[in-house]
Amino acid sequence: MRAKRNKKYPNEYIQNCTNWCWAVACRMVGEQFKRNNPVYNFTFFYDKETVVEGAVRLDDINGLRLAELEGIRTDIVSQKAGTFLLDTWQRLIVMNANSEHPGLAGNWPGDDEAKERGIRYVITGQCNSHLVNVASIGNFDSDKSILHNYYRQIRSVFAQNNYLIGNAVLYPKGVCHSFVLLDWTAEDKILLYDPWDGRFGFYTAADVFCNGISVPLGTGIIKWVQYVL
Repeated sequence: MRAKRNKKYPNEYIQNCTNWCWAVACRMVGEQFKRNNPVYNFTFFYDKETVVEGAVRLDDINGLRLAELEGIRTDIVSQKAGTFLLDTWQRLIVMNANSEHPGLAGNWPGDDEAKERGIRYVITGQCNSHLVNVASIGNFDSDKSILHNYYRQIRSVFAQNNYLIGNAVLYPKGVCHSFVLLDWTAEDKILLYDPWDGRFGFYTAADVFCNGISVPLGTGIIKWVQYVL
């Protein structure tokens, strides 16, 4: 069963590039942790006076890296005066946290290290901060459900009202995709957010972690996750 889109998350929570699902997921997990833990005073936010906004000009030949134009979702990202108005948070997470191309805001996918770095960046402003511990559990090629070994850990995250990044390989194309797992309800349903289209869906826990779920990009099972300890 698919839930209607919740207006709580506007377009900046939809991935602006085809490989930026992980950046949206890092942002949502990090922001939820900060909301739940105000005592730690994690108030990091980018300084608009010193950080270039996420705009990419179409005609800026001298300053534009070609990679920054690749993968931009023109169906999602608005344009103004020949400029793509990318979400600044997504672009900053990618630039700071991606493991293979540090400092670049191309259409880079995020491996597990990048997701861990991205969550810490959203919370503290430092990808390598020792103030926040991020766990990565499960494996994409395991023949067992992640619940087989990590049921208690996953339920404990929801019990604290925190979110998890849930990762799946979606078929038939075999692409990796990151979701956000927001809740595990008393009816044994998982509330899942898809950065691809900004949709919320309620799915049975068995479908999410064992049988598979179908979304616009394909069908797959959540096999591994990241979350704040």
